[in-house]
Amino acid sequence: MTLIDSSRPGRAAPAVPIAVYGNRWCGISQMIRRALERAGVEYAYVDLDLHPDAQRKLEYLAGGDLHTPVVYIDGEWLQEPSLRDVERVLARHGVWI
Repeated sequence: MTLIDSSRPGRAAPAVPIAVYGNRWCGISQMIRRALERAGVEYAYVDLDLHPDAQRKLEYLAGGDLHTPVVYIDGEWLQEPSLRDVERVLARHGVWI
C-alpha cells in the first residue's frame, strides 16, 4: 500500500487524532509530514526544537531513550517509524490513504 491511493478518489479519511513530533532538520520527520499532506490527512506538528518541554515529556515517556520522529495515531505511539509503519497503523485505524 502506498500513502496515496488513486483507486479511491474522493474517499475521505476518518478523523482520528494524529500528531508528528520531530525536528525541521530531520529527513524522516519531513518525509512523513509531506506524505500526510499529499494524501490530505490532517495532523498536528510539534517542532521539538521550538518546544523543548514536549521533548522532555516524550523522553520521560520513552524511558529516557527518545528516537525521533515520534508519531501519535489515535492512542498509538510510534518512535522513529518508517513510512511503511505509519501506513500500517493508519490503515488499522481506518485511515485509507
